[in-house]
Amino acid sequence: MRIARTASVTISSISENPFARRCRRRRYCPDIKFEFSGIALGLTITREFTLAHAERRRQALMDGRSFFQDKRDAGAWQAGCRVEGLLVCIALGMAVAALLAVAPGAPGNRWERFGLFGFFGLWIVLPWYFLVCAFLRPLQLKARFKAAGALAMLFTWSLVIGSVTHALMRPLDIVEESQWAFLQDVGMIGGILALSLGLVSWQASRLRHWRTRSSAAELEAWSARMRPHFLFNSLNGITELVATDASRAEEMIEALARMLRASLETGASVPIAQELEVVRDYLALESMRLEERLRVTWTLPEHLPEIEVPALCLQTLVENAVRHGVCKRAEGGDISISIETGADTLVVAIGNDVASAAPGAHPAEGNGIGLNSTRTRIDALYGARASLQTGSQDGRFFARLSLPIAERKS
Repeated sequence: MRIARTASVTISSISENPFARRCRRRRYCPDIKFEFSGIALGLTITREFTLAHAERRRQALMDGRSFFQDKRDAGAWQAGCRVEGLLVCIALGMAVAALLAVAPGAPGNRWERFGLFGFFGLWIVLPWYFLVCAFLRPLQLKARFKAAGALAMLFTWSLVIGSVTHALMRPLDIVEESQWAFLQDVGMIGGILALSLGLVSWQASRLRHWRTRSSAAELEAWSARMRPHFLFNSLNGITELVATDASRAEEMIEALARMLRASLETGASVPIAQELEVVRDYLALESMRLEERLRVTWTLPEHLPEIEVPALCLQTLVENAVRHGVCKRAEGGDISISIETGADTLVVAIGNDVASAAPGAHPAEGNGIGLNSTRTRIDALYGARASLQTGSQDGRFFARLSLPIAERKS
């Protein structure tokens, strides 16, 4: 922890300086020593933060990948293996059957052809859908390989269904076509379905990709506006602590270093226990400025489940509570942070007092980007299995985050 070590040397040198001890003994001390220490501390932390942030941007550009690439791929499969995905497959199957039934020059009654093609379309799509979600989705493969395997399974399954159907119906003289001609028709259905589903999946994946990148850009812009003020306030508080409590000042420097390191990981997911440590560091730094105006109540279970959340997800919610709740009240306010675990769900509830000038409503200025970005990042990681709900009641604003405890599948 290079930042903490550098700042520790500065604090230790001030604490052991005979001139500083003499100043404290005489109760008078020029501010120039502490002013220089604050400047040195600010320059050290700012330099480390700038270099690390530039390296992160450079590496991202070299890789040519989004920070959310892996989460986007996982989210696409989570979105597909749900009721919505099943309905899309059924709709595409019936649409292909309708197109083949009304094709110019098609022999026989169109309604009969639509019924036959629709029957085979459903027999192809439904079992294939459940096979893919049950067996292919849990495999630890890249999304592109999973997609190629799923489409190959769809085409192969259509040929299997066609062969079995022809073998059963041929002795009953229900089908007059040869097996090869029958398989051509069924294979055409499977091929068109595979092509249609591939295009729809690709388009949905790209849409989720750009939506998540847009959310990441909004979060970066929002964080960029907040970091200078937060860093300035934290450095001022630490500079004051250097003169009165050097050991606590060192702890705050380490907390600030952890916060800055966590801010460089906005595209990653972290264990919830690690995210809670970031929240504690943030509240400790804010308590230097707000002092007794900031009152926090924690309600945590004995054992936290091993689940992941987007980095700075909970910190963003707590920061909203501090900025738009406590800071806007002259008397400060209470913030409650509670975590409850159920059979398959973990619920994080964050509540704060709102300003008396806006009873029953949470201040809207400046907090939309943080909440919307958090919703998008949670959706990219867990899909519909997670949710973020907000609301006001009895002069308090609440944010309720529900996360699935079950292990994420990619």
